[in-house]
Amino acid sequence: MASPVHVVITGRSGGMTFIVPYSHADGLQYWTPAGSPRPVAVVYKVPYYFIRVEGGGEYKAVRFGLQNKGTLPPPATRPCDAGLSSPRVCNPTWVPGYSPHSFPGSSRAGAWRLLPGKGFLVHEGANTLLGQVGGSLGCVEILDGRWNEFLGEIERIGKSTCSDIGSKGKLKVTIEAASYPVATLKT
Repeated sequence: MASPVHVVITGRSGGMTFIVPYSHADGLQYWTPAGSPRPVAVVYKVPYYFIRVEGGGEYKAVRFGLQNKGTLPPPATRPCDAGLSSPRVCNPTWVPGYSPHSFPGSSRAGAWRLLPGKGFLVHEGANTLLGQVGGSLGCVEILDGRWNEFLGEIERIGKSTCSDIGSKGKLKVTIEAASYPVATLKT
């Protein structure tokens, strides 16, 4: 029998990480700067936030993203325009087989769908320790190769698999309020 698990997506940022604007229609945003022989990814610096598993550890995650609107040249700064900023409590469901859309995942497939019928997920994020940068459209993305550890803690505390915990509604996620941050173009 699965036991309750509580995860908190905090409003507390701890540093900066990098993302690329993304859209499902156009993918990652690229542009060709003056003097460049080929297009390069448009990379922005954004804060990472802490995600806490009650009775377990704390993780760094991307919380807010940027929609790829194709604006060129990319502005030096722009507010993040994707992600959940309002406080709420939800019981996510497990999405088996999910893999990141903008970089090769290296961990266990799957994601937690925060809101029924919506695209906001908690899933594997880029491994910044290896220089990886992913497109972010507002999902909560566990950084630095710690996705397996995050899932392992949920399963250890919940005494079952992610699929079982999700199907029984035993995972509670508290999302703390946080303002949309301003993203700064990496130069």
